[in-house]
Amino acid sequence: MSDTCCEGCNRPDLPWAGRGTDLPISGCRFTLYPMCDNFIDIILGGLECVDTSAVWSETDALSTVYRGKLDYVMDAVSALFASAWTEGVHMAIEGQVSKGCPGDVSGDSKLTYEGEAPNRAIVEAATQPCLCKLALYPMGVGDYIDDIARVWRMAEDRGLNPQTIHYATRIEGSIHDVFAYLTDVCKLMEASESVHHYVLHFTINVNSPTVE
Repeated sequence: MSDTCCEGCNRPDLPWAGRGTDLPISGCRFTLYPMCDNFIDIILGGLECVDTSAVWSETDALSTVYRGKLDYVMDAVSALFASAWTEGVHMAIEGQVSKGCPGDVSGDSKLTYEGEAPNRAIVEAATQPCLCKLALYPMGVGDYIDDIARVWRMAEDRGLNPQTIHYATRIEGSIHDVFAYLTDVCKLMEASESVHHYVLHFTINVNSPTVE
């Protein structure tokens, strides 16, 4: 992270002054939107289907957050969406993945879990088609557009038909393939020597009534 960004984040007058963590904590905060009368059953049923043994989780009136190692966090989020999928129900999930935020804390996470992702079978079976728009924000990086172009080309290489739309990139594929791509975008940012804090915002949609 640039010196300018660090100095700004550590200003004593900011609400998060003195916070921060060196732990490898990734987090995703998301909200599920089923467009149907029985939305409560779909939301709560989806949450109950997810094995959260590998992540720290919390649900409130607005959203749910999973925190821990990146692979396990994305395993849980994708399993939630796959489990909540219902035939004919228009549904969306909106979320953001973040790592390296100077306002983060070392607590509220699970980093000791090892082994296979608990929800792998659910995720691998999620072949339902979906649409996704995403926006990547590599923070404190002067040449951030190169990182954005890199992940765009990665979507192209995977056959996800990336399209540049206003303020975002649109891709399409199965639930499994789209979440696998989002996970690898995060991994690419975490492997970068220049990106110390990134945010990936995404919206995924299934069974949309919009005819294209």
